[in-house]
Amino acid sequence: MVSLAIKASGLVTAVGFNAPASLAAIRAGLSGIKESHLWHAPSGTYLKAAKVALPQWWEGLGKLAELVAPAIGECMEAAAPTPADSIPLLLCVAEPTRPFRTEGLEQCLVAEVESRLDVRFHPATQVIARGQASVAFALQEAQRILSTQRVAGCVIAGVDSLLNPRTVKEYVNRRRILTPDNSNGFIPGEAGGAVLVVPAGRQVGSELRLLGLGVARERATIHSEEPLRGEGLTAAVKAALQEAGLTLFEVAWRMTDVNGEHYKFKEAAFVAARLQRKAKDVPFDLWHPIEYVGEIGAAIGPCVLAWALHAGQKRYAPGEVALCHFGSDEGERAALVVKYEERSNPR
Repeated sequence: MVSLAIKASGLVTAVGFNAPASLAAIRAGLSGIKESHLWHAPSGTYLKAAKVALPQWWEGLGKLAELVAPAIGECMEAAAPTPADSIPLLLCVAEPTRPFRTEGLEQCLVAEVESRLDVRFHPATQVIARGQASVAFALQEAQRILSTQRVAGCVIAGVDSLLNPRTVKEYVNRRRILTPDNSNGFIPGEAGGAVLVVPAGRQVGSELRLLGLGVARERATIHSEEPLRGEGLTAAVKAALQEAGLTLFEVAWRMTDVNGEHYKFKEAAFVAARLQRKAKDVPFDLWHPIEYVGEIGAAIGPCVLAWALHAGQKRYAPGEVALCHFGSDEGERAALVVKYEERSNPR
């Protein structure tokens, strides 16, 4: 199977309308979280949220397409002169069990994006509805496509919005949202992100190479009453490290989807405790873009990969190798080991 690398990225977030602006803001620690239109009746206050400053407020497929189409466009510009009909789009979206999920994501969202970009993507284009873990399954599919079909690359994109008032109300009722009477919750956000995935080592310049990938399932989900031991995420991380031929001590830092809920911080701590065994003699940073752009659901994977590539290009990464891990509410866990590389001569 061909090895994969991230070559370029695109982003639309609460802190920027493209990848350079969003990543510069995140690097500087600027937050897009502000008081929103979302009303919290028990406290009589408006909730904080990370809303993209689109020219008008609306919901549904049109809004999601507006969020992700510009990000995909950035990747298509980086892939030029390769035409769009030669590039499959793997579009990551919310899992089907999301409360008040937008209808028609699998059937209609790709067409909405194509309409805005005035293109038609490769027939291998598909929608992957597995929430935050979608990016790992998209990378697996990209590897299969690049290994079996005559295409130069794939675009993996993700889009999500948790600002639907009905969705927010449901999560408030489940005590999942950060409110004046609940400190154990996330701040809802929205974003679109995309990365250009190509065979590793074949192009001159910088790239973020995928060294290892692991997926697993956690039985003790956030809605479960079973005790959390972090077994699913630990298994995914172990598989990714094994494929990369590395140990956790050879990883410079972590990039995750921790979002302010105690559940995900505990899960990440269990993984480090199980696989680290002894203290590292250097800081083991934990980076989480949700701190700046809110909980962005299925868009988190492309956002994290874009940040990792940017950190390497701009020389502010703690090292070359990063561990990225994600988890959906449904229990799917995913881990990626990536390495920043620069090539003066392609293979």
